[in-house]
Amino acid sequence: MSRIVMSNGMNNSGGADTLILYEDYPTAIVNVEHYSDMERIYSIVVHELFHGFQHLQGEKRFPNELLGMNYPLLKENIELRNRERQYLYHAMMATTKEEQYRSLTQFIAARESRRTVMGQYLDYELSIETVEDPAFYVESQAYRHMSHKAYADSLTTYRSSLLNNSESSRMLRKSCYSSGLFLCLLLDEIAPNWKETFFESDNMLYDMLKELVEWEPYRIHDLEISDESISIIESITKEKEEIFLQFEQTKGYHVYLKGDMVSKGFDPMNVIVKDNKRLHKHFISVAINDKVFQISQPVIVDSGDTFSAIEQLHLVLDEKPIIRDGVIFMEGIREVKGNLVEKDHMYYIVLE
Repeated sequence: MSRIVMSNGMNNSGGADTLILYEDYPTAIVNVEHYSDMERIYSIVVHELFHGFQHLQGEKRFPNELLGMNYPLLKENIELRNRERQYLYHAMMATTKEEQYRSLTQFIAARESRRTVMGQYLDYELSIETVEDPAFYVESQAYRHMSHKAYADSLTTYRSSLLNNSESSRMLRKSCYSSGLFLCLLLDEIAPNWKETFFESDNMLYDMLKELVEWEPYRIHDLEISDESISIIESITKEKEEIFLQFEQTKGYHVYLKGDMVSKGFDPMNVIVKDNKRLHKHFISVAINDKVFQISQPVIVDSGDTFSAIEQLHLVLDEKPIIRDGVIFMEGIREVKGNLVEKDHMYYIVLE
């Protein structure tokens, strides 16, 4: 079993809805201030409790977040991914079995053609769909049950997320939520017993559907890239450059830490990657000299030899670092041992 904590936002970081292990017990935390009606609160509780159920079932098909953060921006992938999401929606909304099957073959053909372009990066998407989206599925079912809304009405929110080409490319992880939900709903129609064996299988959610459909992949070299796909890539690239530039121009005391540092935790939905740099928009937990600090502000990390290793950490403070009795004190990290050098109003710390 799992348990529930109803929160006003003061009990958990950022007031987010989440599932935690409290004393090794799956505990769902829901911030009731985020919602205006009990039907939505109820559905979110069901969502988080399902994640607790996954934990108890020993779910292991979790995504490799390193793949997600290094997901390449390729025009062929953008084009095919936009098409496949349209096909998936058409399959869900089809009024005849023939029309549904035709859309499903197009969806699978587009996705399998993407596999030739993306390789293991496609596995990241499939893992997100498999681990996260059954929770959105039970959430949508719970909301529809409590609100007594029509089936089509209950899909409105997820439909817009599925079909917004620009948003789905900019917010990769979030975009997988809607595609996975529609996969669950299609499996309900095609193979209603899929849920009975879901936790007994190592297959991804998508693979369960693919086994039920005959398909032939597209020929990539004949793929016509739309102006929209090119525009999306240019927009995302420009947006990343502007976000990093804004950080670099932030007013305050710019501090650079170098030394033995290890990433211990972060929010994968709020990380922006550019070359070998990662901008953590809200927080990152970092181990320094065997102590773990949670830095609750934007910070840029230069990646080291491994995913968790940090070569350099760059943050902006309201107050300058100070040295007292050989110890460096600063906001967020509090105190560290090392050598502090000020140059051109920048502060460089080499950790001991």
